[in-house]
Order: sequence, then C-alpha cells, then structure tokens
Amino acid sequence: MTSPAAMSLSKKGGRSRDNSNSEAAGRLANWQGPDSLVYSVGGSESPDVEAMRADPNLDDMQSSLETASLKDEKDAKLLKKTSVGSVVVDPTTKKQVSVTVPGQNKAKFTVPGRPTPKADLDVTKELKKCKEEGAERLDLSKSQISTLPNTIKELTQLVELYLYGNRLCSLPPEVGFLTFLQTLALSENSITSLPDSLSALTRLRVLDLRHNKLQEIPKVVYQLRSLTTLFLRFNRIRIVEEDIRNLVNLTKFSLRENKIKELPRGIGQLVNLVTFDISHNHLEHLPEDIGNCVNLNSLDLQHNELLDIPETIGNLRALNRLGLRYNRLTSVPRSLANCEHMDEFNVEGNNISQLPEGLLSSLSKLTSITLSRNAFEKYPTGGPSQFRSVYAINMEHNKINNIPLGIFSRAVALTKLNMKDNQLSALPLDMGSWTNMVELNLGTNQLTKIPDDIRSLEKLEVLILSNNALKKLPNTIGELKKLRVLDLEENRLESLPQEIGALRELQRLVVQANQLTSLPRTIGLLKNLQYLGAGENNLTSLPQEIGTLENLESLYINDNPELHSLPYELAYCSNLQIMSIENCPLSQIPAEIVARGPSLVIQAAGNRLCYVQLPCFQPTQIVVLSVLVPPASTNYGVKCSCSACSQHGERHLQIAVPTVYT
Repeated sequence: MTSPAAMSLSKKGGRSRDNSNSEAAGRLANWQGPDSLVYSVGGSESPDVEAMRADPNLDDMQSSLETASLKDEKDAKLLKKTSVGSVVVDPTTKKQVSVTVPGQNKAKFTVPGRPTPKADLDVTKELKKCKEEGAERLDLSKSQISTLPNTIKELTQLVELYLYGNRLCSLPPEVGFLTFLQTLALSENSITSLPDSLSALTRLRVLDLRHNKLQEIPKVVYQLRSLTTLFLRFNRIRIVEEDIRNLVNLTKFSLRENKIKELPRGIGQLVNLVTFDISHNHLEHLPEDIGNCVNLNSLDLQHNELLDIPETIGNLRALNRLGLRYNRLTSVPRSLANCEHMDEFNVEGNNISQLPEGLLSSLSKLTSITLSRNAFEKYPTGGPSQFRSVYAINMEHNKINNIPLGIFSRAVALTKLNMKDNQLSALPLDMGSWTNMVELNLGTNQLTKIPDDIRSLEKLEVLILSNNALKKLPNTIGELKKLRVLDLEENRLESLPQEIGALRELQRLVVQANQLTSLPRTIGLLKNLQYLGAGENNLTSLPQEIGTLENLESLYINDNPELHSLPYELAYCSNLQIMSIENCPLSQIPAEIVARGPSLVIQAAGNRLCYVQLPCFQPTQIVVLSVLVPPASTNYGVKCSCSACSQHGERHLQIAVPTVYT
C-alpha cells in the first residue's frame, strides 16, 4: 500500500481535459493541479524528469533546449557556463560579471545523488486505487515495474501518466484506451517499440521517450498529430522518416544523442517548431527546408559532422540561439546576418578561417562571441562596430598573431577576453583603453613584454600570462588592486617586482617554472593569498615574511635545486594544508612547521631528509610525509620523536613511498 506521504489527493474539480499545449508541457515540468485529483505512488524523481521540473544541469550548448522550453516563458532565463572567455548571460537582468578563479574548487567527498528505488509495487492494487479515486494523474515512476497490467485500460479518466525510471520494454496495447491522455512520460526505461493502439490517443500533447532503446521512431508516433512536445533524446535512432511532416503542432522536438545521419525534407513542415535539438548525431548536411521553420527560437546542431549550413538558415529571423560547436564547417552562410535576435555566436571547434564581411556587425544584439578552436589567422573583418555590445570574446586556440589597434574602441561592455593559445608576440598600444576588462587570458603565446599601460585595467580580477617568454613584469602591475588570480607559469622571469605586494586581493599566485632565485619580501603583504606555486625555479631561500600568509592553504616549492632550508616562520601559516617540497635538497624540516594545523600533507619525495622532529602533537594531528627510500630498506630513516609515537608507535607520522631509487 502507498504511504500517505507518497500519495497526494484532492477533490476532482472542473479542470478541462482539453488543455492547451503550454499547459500540457507545463504540468510535465511542475504539475500541481490544485483543482484536480492526483494519485502518485512512484519513487523519487529521476534526474531527467527532475530537470523537467526545475533548472537542468546545463550541457555543451550552455542551456537545455528541452527543459528550458517547459518553463514559463516569463521566468525562463538563459544559463551559460563560465570560464575565462565565457560569461553568464541573463538578458532579462542587468549584466553582471561572473569571475571564475582557476583552481578555486576544492575536492569534496560526494555521495551518489540518485535515490534508492522503491521496492516492487503491487501495481494492480495501485491501478485499482487510482480508478476508485478517479485520479487524473498517475505517477508510477521509479517503481521497478517491468510490465504494465492490462487493467490500465480501466483508467480512462487519466490525463497524465508518468512511468519513467522503470524496467519497461514495451507497453500493453490497452494503453490505447486512455483517450483523454495528454502527457505520457516513459523516459529511462528499455522501450524498443510502442503499440499501434497509441494512435487512439488523439489528445496526447507531450510524449517523453528519452533514454530508451529505440532503433527507430515508432510508426505510431508519426500518427500523433496533436503532439506539441516530443523528446527522443539518447536512443539508437538512425532514420527520421518523411512522415515527420505530420506532426505539424510540434513546438519542442529533441533528437539529441542518437545516430542520425540526415533529416528528411519533411522537417520543413514543422512550421510551429520553437526549439529543435538534434545535437550529438552524425549529420553532414541540413535540408534547405529547415528554413521553413520560421518560428524556431533555438536550434542546436552542435557535435555533428556538418560540412555546411544552407543559406535558407537566414529565413529563421526569430532565431535567438544557434548551436554550431564542434562540426566540420569551413564557413557560415552570409544570410545569418538576418538572424538579428541572436545574442550569442558560437562556432567553437570547427575549421573556419574567416566570417562573411560584416556578419558580426549585423548581429547587433550579440553579447558573447566564441570563435575558439578554429583556423582564424586574423580578427573577423567588420571593424570596431562588430563588438559594440559584446562583453565576452573567446578566440582561444587559433593562429592569430596580433590584436588590431582600435579593434575594441567601441567595445565599452567588454569584460572578458580569451586569446589563449595563439601566436601573439605583442599587445596593441591602446591596451590601456580596455578599462572594463575583468578577465584577460593571454596564456600560451609569444609575448616578451607587458605594457606599462596595464595599470589602466583597474577592474581586472583574473590575468593569465602563462607559457609566454616574459623576462620581467612592469612595476605598474601593482596598480591592479582588484586582481585575484595572477598566473605567470612557464615564462623566463628572473625576479618579481616589489610592487606585487600591493595586490591585496590576490588569492592565487602561480610563478611555477620560471628562473626566480628569490621571492620579494613584500609577498608577506598578500593577506588573502590561498595558493602559491613557486616550484621549478632556482630559489635559494624563502622570505621570512611568508609566515604572515595566514590564509595560505597550498604551497608548492618543489624542484628548486638550491633550496636547502625552510624558514621556521612557515609555522605561522596556520591554514596550510599542502606543502610540496619534492626534489629539493632539504636535510630537515623545522619542527615548528609540522606541529601546526589539524592536518598537513608534506610532499617530500626526492629529498635528503634523515630526521623529522614532531613535538607538541595533539591527539588528532596527522602529518603525511612522502619520501624516497632505497628499495631494500626496512628503516625509512625518517622518524617521529614525539612522546606519543615513541611510546605507542608511529601515530602521527605516516610514511608514503611513491617510488624508489633506481
């Protein structure tokens, strides 16, 4: 029997069974129906259907075309991934900058989020109870059902039937008796076919068949002319029949993650289609008839094998989002300029070397442009006007050797620029005019100098200069008062300016793999510093002032061949969790360092440590020491001298041996 907590009942009211299309999809997203009798016996929500009732986990297109369309249009918002070179876009609110700090997310223990399925139900009893109560909604989801009883035909009053997350391979023909049914949710089963009797469901609006084992779209689906929402994501479908043209009322259609190689011309008959997701398939071409779907707002074609896009795409003037990432395109049609409502242009992961003249300028509502991982050798033609409303540009992984002078002169909203992995050897003279910049990624280029004018970027919070050829930094770097991340890894720096101590908001400083012989004493002023990476340099010592970094959590000073000792002031870094001193010629670690904090991991492989004194331990303190030892050794040569260990065995010191001498 179903517990009271699992069953929600209310008196049957006057709600019409012939609901509108939006109501049918809306109830699938979040059914509450205060005027209707509801009978729910299923287990917890599956991840897919939870996504249909709330904001989804967003995919590569940075939004779910399926679920966003199920939300009330007034409340729906576009959510996008954030990274250096990408932004959060919410066109209904004032634009805000969201800064992503590389490495800020710490590892956390997690537990599986999927709830434990309920025990097998007595489905026959549940159907009987539903009939007796006259419920119009039946939820048997996640109930481990492998077959549906024939008595389902007696529930002729049903309007919504949820069976997701079960073990169904098929449905009984008797489902065809449910002629008032408007919503049928069958996702996360093992369904391979549907009975022809479903053709009697002339009121069916929403059919969800995601995550099943369909080899083809069942013939009966093409007969369900009342459908407005059809989800077929993650099946094994290879062919879409010409009969798809029958579903003229479709507004939401997902074929994502199947094995489809082509679309029929009949797709152009779906003139009411608003969102269409056919991403993650094997399409090489689109039928020109796609241009007849003039109400399309979102078209997701990413992760296919598209070689071209038809010019008729320009007929889709209502298009707001177009996903073209990761295809095999060498160009895009000029007619895209007609799609003036687009707010994002993203062709990442193609082989495009240039855009049609003035294309970006015509798309006046663009706020984000992503051209990364293509074959661009220069910026798109169109001048400064093409970036006038843009606040994020990602040109990562191309072959661009310069940023044209004045190209951003009208880009007053530009806050994020990602030029990582190009061929830049210098920065433009007007760099100082980028005054609204918040994230700037210039990593993996050929830069030898940073202009003094960088001081003008007063709003800068993230600056990535890794893997260049820099020998020094300008003293004006200290004027970037809001800087939180400074990445200088793999350059040729021999020293850091004293002015770096003025970066009081700095949380992450990476100077790994340079030629530094010392760190400035002013580093002790970086009170918010949490991560300091200074390994693979030529450091001979660390400044005593490092002990004032009370928020420091990770310290990497590994592979400094001239570093023979550590200052005892490190003991004052009370939040230190990881200290890597691997491959440094240290013979001892000051006792004060390892005696602080509830837990400290010291990575010390490849040193000359022979004795570690660990006084004043609390019972809960643990130090993990990673060392190298000779292969035949039974005495690691590293011992704890605290009284607890000497009396009761090594309680606090754990020796880890990652490798051995050869």
